[in-house]
Amino acid sequence: MNFEFTWLFIIRILSGVFALALVLALWKRRRTDGVNFMIFFEFAASLWAISEGFEHAATDFQVKLLWSQIGYIGASTTTLFFLFFTLAYTQSTKFTKPFAIGIFLFIPLVTVLLVFTNSYHHLIWERVDFFPLNNENVYYYGSWFWIYALYEYLILIIAIIVLLVGTFRFYKIYKIQLIYLIIASVMPLVTSIMYVYKLIALNADLTPIVLIFSGILSAIGIYFQRMFDVVPVARRQTINNLSDGVIVIDMVDRIVDVNLAFGRIINADRDLLIGNQFKRFSHLFLTDRPELSSESEFLTETTIRTNGGVRYFEVKYSPVTNNKNQLIGRIFLLHDISIRKKALDAAFESNALLRNEIAEKEKLITDLDAYARTVAHDLKNPISGVIGLTDFIKEDIQNQEEGKAIKLLDLLNEQGYKMLKIVDELLMLSRIRKEDFNPVEVDMYLIVNEAIKRLNLLAEERNATIVLPEKWPVVFGHSQWIEEVWVNLLSNAIKYGGDPPKIVMGSEDLKDGRFRFWIQDNGKGLPSESFEKLFTDFERLGKNNVEGHGLGLSITKRIIEKLGGQVFVSSENSPGKGCIFSFILKG
Repeated sequence: MNFEFTWLFIIRILSGVFALALVLALWKRRRTDGVNFMIFFEFAASLWAISEGFEHAATDFQVKLLWSQIGYIGASTTTLFFLFFTLAYTQSTKFTKPFAIGIFLFIPLVTVLLVFTNSYHHLIWERVDFFPLNNENVYYYGSWFWIYALYEYLILIIAIIVLLVGTFRFYKIYKIQLIYLIIASVMPLVTSIMYVYKLIALNADLTPIVLIFSGILSAIGIYFQRMFDVVPVARRQTINNLSDGVIVIDMVDRIVDVNLAFGRIINADRDLLIGNQFKRFSHLFLTDRPELSSESEFLTETTIRTNGGVRYFEVKYSPVTNNKNQLIGRIFLLHDISIRKKALDAAFESNALLRNEIAEKEKLITDLDAYARTVAHDLKNPISGVIGLTDFIKEDIQNQEEGKAIKLLDLLNEQGYKMLKIVDELLMLSRIRKEDFNPVEVDMYLIVNEAIKRLNLLAEERNATIVLPEKWPVVFGHSQWIEEVWVNLLSNAIKYGGDPPKIVMGSEDLKDGRFRFWIQDNGKGLPSESFEKLFTDFERLGKNNVEGHGLGLSITKRIIEKLGGQVFVSSENSPGKGCIFSFILKG
């Protein structure tokens, strides 16, 4: 048995070895759907390439023919394994069952059988001529060969169609992986077509050589494009099994995917939703829609009337970006919070009863009435502003006036912070009343400095000057609460002080184990008849154009009394001399 080892032989053997190396690389990912078929594909390609190499190197006609027959085992199954891979990759699993695989393998198996028995019927090769000068066989094909060839190319076309259709909805996301996959798989088969139909002026089949480049592309797809790390299969298995509803919208406001749970939630057929404009269905679960170009997540709640009655959902919006952080779509996730909502409602009702009982015992009704007179007014303004702003924002979005909408969103955000501050202070009132504490030594110097830091922005806006003493005494109390006292007194002094405000702070030893702390502004002052109301009726200090809601001084009074101290205010009611607020704590 003689062989002539040429460069063509070496290249073909190398291509076969490369394919086997890819088999080993893919073996680590064999649990991913479709990878096992890709392993068979590379193994068949390797067998084909190595057989072609030995057929080319052999110098004996019968040996050449034998290697050609062996090569048909790989050549007749490569396209079929590629088809099975695409079917598994796109989750068309009903066509990868053993029975279906057996049907698809019928023609390849018959072909291999006919190849090895060709001398009796000549259905594969009518004749084979051997040319010793260039050491090549030239094959003249029989009738079954053309049936087999047509079948192979038809399988290839079906495989590519399955791959394209199966990943079409996520084409932008998987575009690079898809290109690598198709090119790597199609290159050797296109070369085969050119050889079989004599489209190139060469007697040698270059398909195994092309397998080298195919293997390189596959390797790039596997290791650099993470082809098998995130695939449509994982997306379908994960998203379709979720109990939460998921809807995906592209950049032209078209619904590109919906999971089964979402269709059940809004009682709409999934196939009817896909491909339609999102705005046709968004009102079923969403009150306010984000802009098409929104790159920020948001969370909201909604109610949906379903077959089982009214249900409450948490709606989360997330932008979808590609590996270049470019916005390519949007995702809405609907999470059923009905049970949690009912539990919270029940807890709220229970707490309401408890609040009423406490109000009767501790005269909380008086505080709530006073709060309603002032805080409700302050809440009404931002709430009215929020309602008005949302209407204007909707109009700007519909008119595609993005700049105006963004400015209005800034105003909306500002109103939200105002309401949040009111709520925080109300919670502080409640916490002070209920919370117990153990007095500890407090460093007043550190606390005052922290309070000033919190008000730096306000002080800079008003160009305020704050004069501090050289040292502060040590007292006992609750550092967080005392810091809140200083923040409230300082913010009032800055707001109601002169123009610009000048604030003087200090302390005094009362010689009885107690210390008096004070803060004086340079505003116009207050009449003495308003002193008592400042701490009880949530009153403002007198400037109608200054933002506030009167809770700060009430909080101050409650904190100091909780700490066992007292709060005072004095004023000469004269412009420039302002007010002096003071409180006493134990040392």
